[in-house]
Amino acid sequence: MNAPVRDLATAATMAQAMKIMRATTTEVVVSVTRPAGGDWPALRLLLDGQDYATIRPAALLRGDATVAELTIPLPGLPDGRPHAVAIADAATGLLAPGSNLRPVAPTKALRALVIYPAGEVYDHDKVRWYRAPMEKLLSDYFNIGDMIVYDSTLKLLRYAHLEPMKIMNPTEADIERYASEFDYVFVRGSNFIHEKMEWFRAIEVLERVKLPVYAIGVGAQASQNRAIDLPEGSKRFWQIVGDRCAAIGVRGAFSAETLRRNGVGNVEVVGCPSIFRTRQRDLAIKVPDQREIRKVAFSLRREFDSSYTANPETYIRNQRQALLKVDSQSEMVMSSHGEQEEKAFFLRDDAAKAKAVAEFVHSGWWDGPDDARMRDIYERRLFSFFDVERYDEFARGIDLAVGYRVHGVLPAVAHGVPGVLVAYDTRSQELAETLKIPVVPEAALAEGGWRAVYQETALNALAKSYAQSYDRMRGFLDKNGIPHRM
Repeated sequence: MNAPVRDLATAATMAQAMKIMRATTTEVVVSVTRPAGGDWPALRLLLDGQDYATIRPAALLRGDATVAELTIPLPGLPDGRPHAVAIADAATGLLAPGSNLRPVAPTKALRALVIYPAGEVYDHDKVRWYRAPMEKLLSDYFNIGDMIVYDSTLKLLRYAHLEPMKIMNPTEADIERYASEFDYVFVRGSNFIHEKMEWFRAIEVLERVKLPVYAIGVGAQASQNRAIDLPEGSKRFWQIVGDRCAAIGVRGAFSAETLRRNGVGNVEVVGCPSIFRTRQRDLAIKVPDQREIRKVAFSLRREFDSSYTANPETYIRNQRQALLKVDSQSEMVMSSHGEQEEKAFFLRDDAAKAKAVAEFVHSGWWDGPDDARMRDIYERRLFSFFDVERYDEFARGIDLAVGYRVHGVLPAVAHGVPGVLVAYDTRSQELAETLKIPVVPEAALAEGGWRAVYQETALNALAKSYAQSYDRMRGFLDKNGIPHRM
């Protein structure tokens, strides 16, 4: 009998013929493809490198299907769960992608590793930004949206213990402990699919730590819909992730196409965990008559670069006009999501505020240091936060969320608040399309404020489609065997 081929590059050629979709201590689910005009390939099941059984799909499958999923029961071993489960082509010995990983024990208190956390975790699944001296909080930019996605992902997953996976300076002891003590790895959802992404030593660690790897709501980032050619390191990272799961969960069609363009085909559009953070499938999203709307949250994204907008001057001008228009139409609160200058006002630091005003004037965000309307908003109607739980409290008190921040809108919708998102980059556009969030051009909000973009028909479509979007995310988690609480 041929020995299994363990070279990962060679095994990758098996992706179209067979693949392990998920493996637990009780069963392994395999996708198998029959060649056109040919027979189903026979499979060998190996536990800890030893032959256990030969499976012949031709004896189990009937009809003309060319692709099927087989569920193969695993034995109860005397010394506990196997350390590795593999599927090989019985004729060639080639291993299917997903082979030789530790199967997940469904009833076990699971230990998870996270790649690129965004904040410190407390009370099991709550996230706040890292503690730091006041001067560091004022001087550092951090993306609160990343913190919300991280917090939301933790609320969906099932685990008993969580640790960040070291990817910059892991020791041999770290890698050995990850391999022996943990059950799965997940990649926090964020803008991780782009030309400049740095994975440091993550590839090396994953190649040595044979665990399932799950990506939930990751996305590509560009200011406009264009082809993104990933560097070889990023391609290799996503190939490993793709081999370790049934499918990579991406937030929208643009992200899915970007990975496919770069040779990673097993992707599935699932949206973003932030809109499901309350875990309420039958969530009632309110769509009030606009005469009843009083409290409106405007989410600010004053920071920009070429990956967010192709025209910075127009972007700033439109956003300023939109902010002032919404303010004139409602009891508005402007929510800030990490920019240093806004933190200066939120944290009430006079010296930092003076520097912030100088920057506002220089960039054209304020008309001058005596811009009374903007100063009034910054002094009296600015909300920010360092703890995601505070945003939940804030969202429950508003009637409508509009603006430029995906994570100023999605987590509000998760509490039943209607939301409208400004489309200014591929990320906001594809998430809006995936989750049926009403999306409007920058100029629409700038010219007419929230009243011009509050369309009950579009918001009712969001409300009606929410359960379907929820089921899609839950089905994705089930398909991948991701331990979850949805």
